[in-house]
Amino acid sequence: MICEECESNEAEKSVIIDGEVKHLCSKCALVTGGVIVEKPSQHQVDESKRMWKVKEILTRSAGLPLNKSIEISKNKTITLDDLRQVNKDKKSSYLLHAENRIKREAAVERNDAEKIVDEAKDIKDEIELIDE
Repeated sequence: MICEECESNEAEKSVIIDGEVKHLCSKCALVTGGVIVEKPSQHQVDESKRMWKVKEILTRSAGLPLNKSIEISKNKTITLDDLRQVNKDKKSSYLLHAENRIKREAAVERNDAEKIVDEAKDIKDEIELIDE
């Protein structure tokens, strides 16, 4: 193919520029800054043809690792109260983190307020010196 930019016979890349697909050589493809369309690898093709389970689709869309599993003891029966306790622990942990974040932000605001008061006192002292 012929490059649409420099007209050399080495056009090997398809590049999207301004909403159009152009066939460019490697140099022109890099210089133009368009989106280079490449052929997918064999692994990507195989993955796209694979039948996914609903759990795998939801796990991937949530951004979680696919191989993460929850260990459940075979000897213990999980009750609704156990699940409630886990949920309560998560909530209390979240609330503790939120409370600490609010305390840090309040401390920063206090420091900022103290600095502003100190600067105002300095400015007032300078004005008094100028008035004298």
